[in-house]
Amino acid sequence: MSVLITRTAIKSYFNSGDVPTEAQFSAFIDAFPMVYNETVTLAIDTDLTITHGTGENARIVQVVDSDGKSIGVNWRRDPSDPTNKVIINSGKAYTDAEVSILTK
Repeated sequence: MSVLITRTAIKSYFNSGDVPTEAQFSAFIDAFPMVYNETVTLAIDTDLTITHGTGENARIVQVVDSDGKSIGVNWRRDPSDPTNKVIINSGKAYTDAEVSILTK
C-alpha cells in the first residue's frame, strides 16, 4: 500500500493565507482511518457479528474488558459483507467488552 498523502502535504494546505481546495479537504479527510466502537457481551466460543458500516475493510480489531484490559479474540471479516462486518470469537465470556474497529 502506498501513501496517498503525507503529513507535510496536508500541513501545506493550511498555511496562513491559503485557501484549501475541495480536493485538498477530501484528501485530508481520506487520509484518516475510521474508528468504530461498540460495547458488547461476548459468550464463550461463540461467534459475534459486528456491523461497523464504514464501507471499508477492517484492518485492526481490538477488544478490552470493562477494566480496559486487552482481551485476546480471534476475528475475521464476514464473508457475506467484508467491507461492513467483522466476526469475533473469544475463549472466555465477557460483559461490557468494548470493541474498537480501525478501517482504512
